[in-house]
Amino acid sequence: MNIRLMFEPEPKVKCNVDAMFRCYAENYLSDYPEFQWGGYIVMNVFEMKYNNNAAGEPLYQFVATNVNEEFLKNIQEYIQNNPMHGYYTHIHYSSKGENEQALIYQEGTPYTRGEGI
Repeated sequence: MNIRLMFEPEPKVKCNVDAMFRCYAENYLSDYPEFQWGGYIVMNVFEMKYNNNAAGEPLYQFVATNVNEEFLKNIQEYIQNNPMHGYYTHIHYSSKGENEQALIYQEGTPYTRGEGI
């Protein structure tokens, strides 16, 4: 199984320095060394959460290859409970040579968003 994480910036978040974002995301994913920097990718604008620009914008990505379904569940739980501040993380996966599919999840809990403390 292959997993692709794509990081879509929230409105007004500007990070267009590759090395800076890479450092930020490598820190965020430090417990998951299976993920490797993938540069950036253009995603279907209709699948984006914030961007409604027809041209879209490139998203930074990290890719893990040759992982299993348990790993997918673990990374989904991690992202769901610990969202990267300023970004929505799109999770796409594929197995056995199939096209990638989007994994839909409920982002964050009130506690991880700083509410109700």
